[in-house]
Amino acid sequence: MNLPKIHSISKKILVALMGAFLSLFLLFHASANLCILRNDGGAWYNAFCDFMGTNYVVKAFEIILLGALALHIVLALWLAITNRMARPKGYKKPQRSKTHTGSKLQVWTGILLLAGLIAHFTDFFFVKLGWVDGNLDFYQQAHEKFQIPHVAIAYLVFFVVVWFHMRHGFAAIFQTLGLYNYKYGKAIEVIGVIYATVVCLMFAAVVIGVYFGL
Repeated sequence: MNLPKIHSISKKILVALMGAFLSLFLLFHASANLCILRNDGGAWYNAFCDFMGTNYVVKAFEIILLGALALHIVLALWLAITNRMARPKGYKKPQRSKTHTGSKLQVWTGILLLAGLIAHFTDFFFVKLGWVDGNLDFYQQAHEKFQIPHVAIAYLVFFVVVWFHMRHGFAAIFQTLGLYNYKYGKAIEVIGVIYATVVCLMFAAVVIGVYFGL
């Protein structure tokens, strides 16, 4: 397989930068979703969705976001493929290093996340674009979806996968950008765990809250 020649360091830096951008967006997205739990019949959340769907600046940002997501996925898979191709054949003893295990985990959690994102986009984002039929009242749609047991469970499992991906990815971003060292490494890893946990619990709280009618 002949892939275009881009230095692996450049690919890793781009993956890290896109990952950092997407991690910040997830915090914003999770915060916005908490509006669903307000006892106002969806007034705040639908107003937010309407603003996000009609503001031209937001629409431009949406394109940037989707581009960042696509670039992150493509380059991450590209790195995995090229690293696999470059690996010497005939190794009998498997590598057991922490970095190797974490990187391998990122590939598989990334693939699971891609499958989950396709389902999520079909439920919500593609409806807004008119690509699939659905309810444009996203507050009501969220309640309809999250009150179905298997859908609620699927989303909660999805958030667990997001947690694992973010937990390793947070430290990997600092490592790739040369900001990780022995002095601050432990602190960065702890902050990464806290950040991933907070974001995923915010997402999970909405699903659990809606399911139990809180």
